[in-house]
Amino acid sequence: MSGPRRAVARITAPRSRARRVVAVLTVVVLAVVGGLLADALVMVHRIPTIAVRVPTSGGSPVFLLLASDSRQRLEGADRQRYADPVQAEGERADLIYLLRTGGPGAPALVSVPRDLFVGSLQHDPHRLGMSLQQGPQAMVDTLCRDLGVGVDHVVIADFPGLIDAVDAAGGVSVTTSGPLRDLGSGLSLLAAGTHHLDGAQALAWVRSRHPEVRRAGAWVPDPSADPTRSSHATQVLGQLAAAAADPVTAQRMALSAAPRLRRDEGSSLAVLAGLLWALHEAAGAGHVATVPARFAPTEVPVAFMDRRTQAALAPFRSATCTPARRSS
Repeated sequence: MSGPRRAVARITAPRSRARRVVAVLTVVVLAVVGGLLADALVMVHRIPTIAVRVPTSGGSPVFLLLASDSRQRLEGADRQRYADPVQAEGERADLIYLLRTGGPGAPALVSVPRDLFVGSLQHDPHRLGMSLQQGPQAMVDTLCRDLGVGVDHVVIADFPGLIDAVDAAGGVSVTTSGPLRDLGSGLSLLAAGTHHLDGAQALAWVRSRHPEVRRAGAWVPDPSADPTRSSHATQVLGQLAAAAADPVTAQRMALSAAPRLRRDEGSSLAVLAGLLWALHEAAGAGHVATVPARFAPTEVPVAFMDRRTQAALAPFRSATCTPARRSS
């Protein structure tokens, strides 16, 4: 082989090898992406759908995220573990969140008190969380009718869904300034400091409504307790959102929790991916808040709307909904 031909061969051979390497890498990447996409599609199909008509937000999509307290939806040991003899049958919303995925600023997540008093002007007075007893449509309609909030998508989680998601994420951490317990929820943190919680413990932390602290050798009500439960729930959601930034962990969380969730029929794979990303962005930016309200010191907690409530909900109001008029 002449000199020029040998030179061309030496140049062509590395290029050919490079093309083969690129081709192999492309096939591998496509296989991995295809596998992840297939798993994601399987995960979405494992989430049951609910029939609900949404009024829409008229702008950046808004998700309604609910945690159900239904014992009837639990199975086996879970039904016994969370049995409550004074709890009426049916389904109520233990936690109510609104997640705005875009618009001015970063995505934002707000917790709406489940004890918010609504429906009085329609001769149907009740606490907001009770709306779920009539089904998801009643909850969506109440938000639209009484608060002027239109949502685009609905996702409901049952008790074990949080347990499974936390366990799949490797647990969450919380910090207490001293011993803390709640006999109602089963919370028991008997020392000060940081505690790493598994799924069942995280649920007890989230559901804690009447915590007690240890003072002078006795258990007394915690004066700083959050009657909305939202501060504890937000801590856990923030850590789950951070864990979901890792695709492998997100996949593990989704696959384990999927059967414990319900979604509206329009919540496709792309929509749910947008939900996870917006939740991660809101938590990361610190755009997480609790809607303020005026709580009445009654045996059954009731929260009433005031100007602060109206201001906090203003960014979530939609032209598709007209809130009922009321005095502040």
